Amino acid sequence: MKALLARLFAAVPRPLMRAAVGALNARFNISVVGVFFAADGRVLILRHVFRRQYPWGLPAGFLKAGETPAEAAVREVKEETGLDVAVTGIIAVHPVRPRHMEVVVAGTAAAGQVIRPSHEIFEGAFVMPHALPVGMMPSQSDWVRRAAKPAPALITEA
Repeated sequence: MKALLARLFAAVPRPLMRAAVGALNARFNISVVGVFFAADGRVLILRHVFRRQYPWGLPAGFLKAGETPAEAAVREVKEETGLDVAVTGIIAVHPVRPRHMEVVVAGTAAAGQVIRPSHEIFEGAFVMPHALPVGMMPSQSDWVRRAAKPAPALITEA
């Protein structure tokens, strides 16, 4: 039976197989949120034009087709603020809604840059993780605090 299924699968033209797989699987959006630190430990936060309940937050946006979460985060920060950043790792991946996944990345912002808010941003600032504004989404505040903690030291045997 397995051999027959394998032969049938191999006989189906690749474009038709891709179309069938695409039609049979759920579609969803993937967004990225960035926790970017300056060298002095301050984190980048933005006051967003299009957010009502929590106007202050981290840089965020949706991935474009073929983009990695790191590429999307770097692009979004550049578009929203003009800043150059680098992603160093992933903090979390979680469902936002049934058809929306979010990847939270951490990274660094290059020194000596000036924030130039885009049409999506009223203002931006670098603040200490313990001094986040009140109007910030609680989950984003948690990610900042988690990312700001130093990594535990590795124990090596002598």
